[in-house]
Amino acid sequence: MSAVLAFWVLIVVLAIGTWLMRSLPIMAHGHVATPPWAERLLRHVPVVALTALVVPGALYLKDHAGAYHFAPERLLAAAAAMLVALKTRNVAATLVVGMVALWMAQAAVHALA
Repeated sequence: MSAVLAFWVLIVVLAIGTWLMRSLPIMAHGHVATPPWAERLLRHVPVVALTALVVPGALYLKDHAGAYHFAPERLLAAAAAMLVALKTRNVAATLVVGMVALWMAQAAVHALA
């Protein structure tokens, strides 16, 4: 088998595999009963996904050289936003408090530096 043919066979096999992985759960929905243990686990997926997106940005800052550094002002802003979110359950208030806390913390860090 030539390298070009092997490449295209690999592309087609990977495309079919990707399509199956994405389509089978959608096609099976409603036809196959989900076990209770899976439903309990799936309830936590949005929280886990949001945490995976937010935590790195709340802890680290990437500089111009591409290196990551701990950013205490981001951690303070994230903590303030989390407290507001837990207390009020209001998205707008959480965003406003988080941004104001970040700006204040950045101003304080720059004033001290």
